[in-house]
Amino acid sequence: MGKFKKFAFPFLTAIFSVWFSIVFALGIFVGYISTYFGHKKITNNGVKNSVVISLGKWKIHFHHWLMGSVALLSVYISGLIEVIPKIFVGIVGGVVFHGLYLYDNWHKIIIKKSKAKF
Repeated sequence: MGKFKKFAFPFLTAIFSVWFSIVFALGIFVGYISTYFGHKKITNNGVKNSVVISLGKWKIHFHHWLMGSVALLSVYISGLIEVIPKIFVGIVGGVVFHGLYLYDNWHKIIIKKSKAKF
């Protein structure tokens, strides 16, 4: 699955993005690159605060891909997707793509406290 993900995910994202809009594709590129370098800078400076909520014996980790997805879904459901410029939707899409593509723990959202390491 790893090799398939490394090839198919970016390819399909690029094809869909360009088909949807060049401006949207540019937004994805800007969002991905700025998140990539911004995350590197934050990590290299020793500042890495994950958004984690404790609920009893569980921890919920809000990855940046999850927060971006919720934001996009909320905008879509509210009907504001028509008002927001495509480049901003693309930028948030780039943030989501970054979180899903580069990290192996993207699927670990709800974790027992004893196993939680962020």
